[in-house]
Amino acid sequence: MHSTTDNPQPATAHAVETLRGRTIVTGDKSISHRALMLASLALGTTTIHGLLEGEDVLRTAEALRQCGVPITRHADGHWTVSGRGIGGLHEPANILDMGNAGTAARLMMGLLSTYPFTSHFTGDESLRKRPMMRVITPLQQIGATFIARDGGRLPLAMKGASQPMPIHYALPVASAQVKSAILLAGLNIKGTTTVVEHEATRDHSERMLRFFGVPVKTTTDEDGTVTITLDGQPNQKPEERTLHVPADPSSAAFPIVAALLVPKAEVTVTNVCLNPLRTGLFDVLKKMGADITISNPREVGGEPVGDITARSSHLKEVDVPAHIAPSMIDEYPILAIAAACATGKSVMRGLSELRVKESDRLAAIIAGLRANGVEAHEEGDDLVVYGKGGRPQGGGTVTTHFDHRIAMSFLILGLVSKEPVTVDDTRAIATSFPSFMTLMRDLGAKFIIARKVERPTPERRMVITVDGPAASGKGSLARRLAYHFGLGYLDTGLLYRAVGMRVLYANQDPHDVAAAIAAARAINAQDLANPKLRGERIGKAASIVSAMPEVREALLEYQHRFAASENGGVLDGRDTGTVICPDADYKFFITASLEARAKRRHKELQDYGVTVDYQSVYDDLVERDARDANRAVAPMKPAEDAVVIDTSKLTMSQVFEKVMGELGG
Repeated sequence: MHSTTDNPQPATAHAVETLRGRTIVTGDKSISHRALMLASLALGTTTIHGLLEGEDVLRTAEALRQCGVPITRHADGHWTVSGRGIGGLHEPANILDMGNAGTAARLMMGLLSTYPFTSHFTGDESLRKRPMMRVITPLQQIGATFIARDGGRLPLAMKGASQPMPIHYALPVASAQVKSAILLAGLNIKGTTTVVEHEATRDHSERMLRFFGVPVKTTTDEDGTVTITLDGQPNQKPEERTLHVPADPSSAAFPIVAALLVPKAEVTVTNVCLNPLRTGLFDVLKKMGADITISNPREVGGEPVGDITARSSHLKEVDVPAHIAPSMIDEYPILAIAAACATGKSVMRGLSELRVKESDRLAAIIAGLRANGVEAHEEGDDLVVYGKGGRPQGGGTVTTHFDHRIAMSFLILGLVSKEPVTVDDTRAIATSFPSFMTLMRDLGAKFIIARKVERPTPERRMVITVDGPAASGKGSLARRLAYHFGLGYLDTGLLYRAVGMRVLYANQDPHDVAAAIAAARAINAQDLANPKLRGERIGKAASIVSAMPEVREALLEYQHRFAASENGGVLDGRDTGTVICPDADYKFFITASLEARAKRRHKELQDYGVTVDYQSVYDDLVERDARDANRAVAPMKPAEDAVVIDTSKLTMSQVFEKVMGELGG
């Protein structure tokens, strides 16, 4: 579990002259959670494209695996879920650690509340402070029982109902999470489950239930009251489904607001979910005078989507009524940044829900603005911000309280402030938007990791891992980093080539496990220096032996000894950050298009004096990529906390500069 105090990763944002470009942000987090859960309850296989691979959603995937659901990520980034059917989940094999994912925790409670077994839930320091009574109360009415900390907080144990009862429940506070938890429970209850909300909340659950063939009825009264009904235990039939997750409007908000505030900027974010219950921020920004246009409207997976273009704008004050809050509750931190740069006094009303998010966001927003020269205060549950009519002073340090949206919002403020803005910890950003730093830098943002990397000493070891597919540029980068920091360098791929070479030179079959194990135990430094290791035939043998668990185990000790050397070292390969050194100080995953890699490898082989045609190199990479991605043991994929860099259009110097920017060097 994350701690809010151990090894923080501060960053500083500096003013920039412009931001320009076309980009796509990560998949919608709310939809991603629901896609995995409902696919798990379907019959048949669901293929999901565009799933958010942030820590929160990965917690949901792991929790469902614990309940017996086969969930697989494939090499090209798509996911497959083999559904168990309604009522088909198993008792979790272990405690369900939901990390920082409040949505995942509450929805999983609803999902499992109708099974007659006990589930244990916990989370990180931040999640353990968040209230769960709002979801515990209706689930108790269904028949589940709970043992929890004071206030219904995690960690807790839930005994599911042996005879669950359908309920008619009026939400005391607007909460899409509570509504969704009840509906997920209702799926496995015979009879009609009803949820009444006095203020409409996100309807992703209702839309996705319909996508999976579950009839859900929604009616809206004249006073705006919404009633949702669902008949449980519907008939199911096996189907093969494909689901595309649109881009998250909450994540798109950051580059869009940045483009509005930075001079001479124009940014387009594509494929953004435009569900009318999620677009409150964009409507408010338009009222403030924002130059925002939407193009290419269409429907994806039951959700309306489109491309959003934002251009530099002079914003004015705004008064946001309380009834809008449910449609943009996660966007108030970045709206506050926009208000800080607008003219006049902006008021955002009815924000009590912000007090029980990942942090007390209302207090965190006010403290962060004041630290950077912007007056703000609260009036009851309202937030008041006095805009500077241009660039705020900046120069402050913001306490994020391990809240991803606070961290990202104030990094955006730093792009337009007179002085740089520092946030005390960026680790939480990975929970919802792991590519935020890289994406914003590609548009022109200047973010610097505030913690400078010092050269290693006997008292301070440093281990850096650089993973990626063949010919992506990872080896060149790793060698340069090793030289820069005075560290040892190990190309772990050469270990497998050395094994393959020894097997082939002994006239043995690379598929012979015993021969490969013997070769792995015999390799030495002279093998790693052999120029013949780069041959195509040896490369194919290396891919074969690297898929053998026994060979990998035999080589682990060699690699661990290297990483444990006096000053540490730099390791490059395909799983150094995920398997060999999961606790490395810094992890990078270097990738590139297949065409770019084939051209590089062809030239590299020619430089080594190997005569080979381009097409055979290309075909070899296709085969190796497939083997590396689909092997049963340690398939190639980025570590969850790795920085991913696409080098297709970058020089080696540009790649090195990007990495040093991440390291703060």
